[in-house]
Amino acid sequence: MKQIIPILFVLFIIDAQSQDFTAEFNKKLDSQIEKYVEGVSPGMAVGVVKNSEIVYQKYIGYSNLENQTKINENTSFNIASNAKQFTALCILKLIEQGELKLDDDIRTYLPRLYKNIEYKITISNLLTHTSGIRDYCDLMALQGKTWWKSFIDNDDAIGLLESQSDLNFQPGTEHLYSNSNYILLTEIIKKITGQNFSSYAKSIFIELELSSTSFLTNYMAIIPNKARPYSNWGSWREYPSITEVHGDGALFTTLIDQLNWEQIIQNNNGKYISKQIIEKSQIPIAMDNGYGLMFDTYKGLKYAYHNGNTGAYNATFLRFPNEKLAIVVMSNNSNVPTNNLAKQLVDIVLKLENVKTEPSVYPANPDKVEKLKDLQRITGIYENEDGTIIRITEKDGSVYRELYQRDPVRLINEREGLFYYETIQDLKINFENFGKEDEQFTLYKSSQEPSTYRKISNIDMTDINKVELNGRYINNETDTEIILKHKEENSYSLTKNGRERNAELISPDYLRMMDVYKIEILRDEQNKVVGLNIDRGRIKNVIFKRM
Repeated sequence: MKQIIPILFVLFIIDAQSQDFTAEFNKKLDSQIEKYVEGVSPGMAVGVVKNSEIVYQKYIGYSNLENQTKINENTSFNIASNAKQFTALCILKLIEQGELKLDDDIRTYLPRLYKNIEYKITISNLLTHTSGIRDYCDLMALQGKTWWKSFIDNDDAIGLLESQSDLNFQPGTEHLYSNSNYILLTEIIKKITGQNFSSYAKSIFIELELSSTSFLTNYMAIIPNKARPYSNWGSWREYPSITEVHGDGALFTTLIDQLNWEQIIQNNNGKYISKQIIEKSQIPIAMDNGYGLMFDTYKGLKYAYHNGNTGAYNATFLRFPNEKLAIVVMSNNSNVPTNNLAKQLVDIVLKLENVKTEPSVYPANPDKVEKLKDLQRITGIYENEDGTIIRITEKDGSVYRELYQRDPVRLINEREGLFYYETIQDLKINFENFGKEDEQFTLYKSSQEPSTYRKISNIDMTDINKVELNGRYINNETDTEIILKHKEENSYSLTKNGRERNAELISPDYLRMMDVYKIEILRDEQNKVVGLNIDRGRIKNVIFKRM
């Protein structure tokens, strides 16, 4: 007995310490999550898988505010673009069965697409968003339609793509995220299997024992325990959607199903699906993109991830393979930044709170710290390589950063051309080369790479014939009409499919509308205006011919 008692005592202490650690671990996670949900409001479901075990689940907030139903383990969320990993899984299954190959040209299966494009457009290009195919959502926006307000299905989206005669870029040369890629994958799956995509996908979910997971193909369908999506416009309101497009998104699932899927990935024992398919599903194919996944590093750790956003639905999963860790966050609350929250939870689980990312190299501090006396020297319009526009304006002795659909932010002058954001002092903006052709500013933040914006509004346009842009322009690919009419100075009325907007002439051959549409003026050899070339987000080189 003298030998047994000490052993039992030690075991008791170890077990108590384990319980204390688990309780403290859960408390920290709870506390971080609870910062984002208060009172009777929509919420989220959060889970953690570590070393192939589900170690944490949290349900908070309400799935239905009308009858105050709380979110629980049965609540079904729309995980939006996180669905792409499962569409890609269907492709992997067909590749393993020898039904298709990554380098197959998609027109082998969809011959009505891009008949005049000589470049090969492969299955791999679709999976990795390197196809150059324009995003159907942005094409609809160009037409003046809002996709989630429109009664459309996959056939409608594919019909719009079949009317396209050009691409954003040559396949394989660039990366630009496009939902169209995964809509086309669903049609290829349908052609090969002879089944509706949703039915084929459901058979795989059953095989994986993800019984509460399925694609929504009818917006009126009843989904048991559905979390309704809410945004706060002064008060909580339900975010409507009548679209039936799926495969790029529209996957409803529960937290426990998604955690079980993370366990399957971490275990990869071949019980549910072949080990080879799981291995391939988690690796990059091209340009840091894979089978419905993206790849990056966080605080020096490699991880795979995807974010989903449809209306007020937000979802994120992060996978750290070397640490055997997965975080899943699903929300019906548009205010919840699921990606940021997931990373905050990673910090807690892996104890990275005090680990700093590599800081950006801030501009060196000179000896003198004089403030900029003439603020007008830096005002104007600036643009980065991605086409994002930032305006710097001056009012009542202060300068402001203005960005489309964002509130203006006052900039505080630290010294000379260096300013910091009043709302985020860690975010600095450094103006350089005042009054020169290469005038620019650079954004610095400790957690991200510096970003440079070049000034594009210091061109003298007093002698430009601005009336010559007046006229009617047509794009047959989208059946869209634009009518331009000069108003005053550099301002134009731009009427697109009957809806009037304001546009601004930035340079002799460059218009912007809502700081979103970039419109290049096309001219012939005689310098006569013959058309417009429009870029917007995920669509590029959309040509409007002057009529």
